[in-house]
Amino acid sequence: MTDKPFDPVAAWADMVQKWEQEINGWSAKMTDNEQFGALVGNVSRIQLVVQRMVAEQMESMLTTLAMPTKAQVEELAERMAGIEDSIDRLRLAIEARVLAQGNAPVDAAPAPVEPKRTRKPPVKG
Repeated sequence: MTDKPFDPVAAWADMVQKWEQEINGWSAKMTDNEQFGALVGNVSRIQLVVQRMVAEQMESMLTTLAMPTKAQVEELAERMAGIEDSIDRLRLAIEARVLAQGNAPVDAAPAPVEPKRTRKPPVKG
């Protein structure tokens, strides 16, 4: 007999490998059945129907509460992005026209206007 020391990692790996083989064999037998395929198809259809019903109920509730739905918020965000793009294009066109005319850029801030100093300090004396 050889005196091999006990290796817990190898024992664990061997146990996991056998367990995976058993699970794979069991699941292969179960999924081979046509009834299993029909069951999965029915569950998927039921899930889609329930999902659609929940979405309709949520939309109805949000409408009752006068709140926008996710689709409405996304549509609004797309419209806002389009408006922002249009504004940027207009700003760039105006800046290009102003620069072509030789004037200062539109974004240049005017010099700050300071208040006039009309009061004189009291004279000591």
